[in-house]
Amino acid sequence: MIEIIGIALLANLIAWQFEPLQDLKIKLKLYNLPWYFGKLFFCHICLGLWLGLAITQNLWFSLIISYVSHIFKWIYDQIEKTYH
Repeated sequence: MIEIIGIALLANLIAWQFEPLQDLKIKLKLYNLPWYFGKLFFCHICLGLWLGLAITQNLWFSLIISYVSHIFKWIYDQIEKTYH
């Protein structure tokens, strides 16, 4: 269970939270990659799925990681909405 939470947090960190990575993604123009590859680095759900699949090599764990990543993003957005 802790590995699922850790991978979901890592996906959120890479996708939108860690600012130096965001600047690097913009400088490398990863958003201009064709079709799905650009979305992979900016979508926390997609990144959670593929990162989970690469690390655990289990589709069900990857789906759970993707869902937990989405829940973390939703909680973060609710906290931001409350305090800003």
